[in-house]
Amino acid sequence: MWNLPKRFIARQSAAEPFDCPWLIRGDAVIRLVAFDLDGTILNHNNTPSDASMAAICDLLDRGVAVASMSGRNFERNQIPFVSNPSVADALYAGCYNGAMVFAPKINGTRQLMHEQRLPDDIFLSLIQYADDRLMNFVYCRCDMNSEGPCEVYITDRMTKMSRAVATMTNMVYEVDADLAQRVRTKELASPPKIMLLPEPGHADETVDELKNIFGDQIYMAWAVAGRIEIMHPDVNKGAALTAIANHIGSSLDEVMAVGDGNNDLPMLRAAGTGVLMHNADAATHRAVAGENILQTDHIENDGFAKAVRRYVLDR
Repeated sequence: MWNLPKRFIARQSAAEPFDCPWLIRGDAVIRLVAFDLDGTILNHNNTPSDASMAAICDLLDRGVAVASMSGRNFERNQIPFVSNPSVADALYAGCYNGAMVFAPKINGTRQLMHEQRLPDDIFLSLIQYADDRLMNFVYCRCDMNSEGPCEVYITDRMTKMSRAVATMTNMVYEVDADLAQRVRTKELASPPKIMLLPEPGHADETVDELKNIFGDQIYMAWAVAGRIEIMHPDVNKGAALTAIANHIGSSLDEVMAVGDGNNDLPMLRAAGTGVLMHNADAATHRAVAGENILQTDHIENDGFAKAVRRYVLDR
């Protein structure tokens, strides 16, 4: 029998070294561990290390629920685990930055347990915005069939930018010159995400214009140069994490979340035990200064696996 894990709150800031002392508070058993992909468990080869995979397997063996939380779509969320299908099938999958969450596969199928699609009126306005400016856009379709999510990216035309995104995401695009019209006639429902692809050099001014027009009616991410991702205003990984905790009947005090990016902060703050990777950028470290967020080692030193063992498996 193993020692029960604790809920930890850092005595020092998350910007300090991994081996700083910790102040232990509470006796919450960790029942759910959530992690980001890129920069958290995926190395420069876009694969999880042996230590990370071993930690995930050990969590599952202990009966701890595990969730992969990513800005990726479902298909790309699963790619790091294709060599171990039993692990892939056992994970909760938070996709599109938390806009859609899928339960583990049971009897050959996955259930959609949480979704926040773009509001219909805002979606139509965004398509009109792109159409008025002859701006390339990508409709990120995600529907459910008998086996689980069925995804396709549809664009109105292939441009230099859309080809670059297709290469980056390994997604096969459908090209439909009538895409905007299909949206207007509601043949295509509101998606979890659309991508606007302004001409090179115009991304910043497009972001500013979108902020002025739509304000807090949308959530935008533009970390990848030239690609503006737009989702429901309430989409974030913290909301998705809360949905998973509710699904398993767990309190957030019984949840641990690990991530490295600014978009991971909502789930680190929501979790009873939030852990920031040491390789997070300076702005993300500053954003949590003085907060009850722990820090683990760099991704190249298996920071995720160390955090799982230190705060869950070895206690």
